[in-house]
Amino acid sequence: MIPQANVNIELDADSIKKYVQQKIDEQVSENLFLVDVDTLSKKCSMSRRFLEEEFLKDPRFKLIEKSKVRKRFYYWEEAKKVIEEIIEGW
Repeated sequence: MIPQANVNIELDADSIKKYVQQKIDEQVSENLFLVDVDTLSKKCSMSRRFLEEEFLKDPRFKLIEKSKVRKRFYYWEEAKKVIEEIIEGW
């Protein structure tokens, strides 16, 4: 007779939620076309004020800015490249 094995699996709900959210964020990030200032702030983990002062006033960012009725949008891929350029210059 084969001995029986017991397996207990404990799941951490917080870890599962974080993992799922991370995967969702990765998928959304890959599919983003345009982003606004608030989305840039979240994606970059920077306050809106810091983003405004350090990045959005930069002439490279002004070149990719699309605005309509006081709302500013940026092409996500271009914005990432400009942010990387600015950070490399620090």
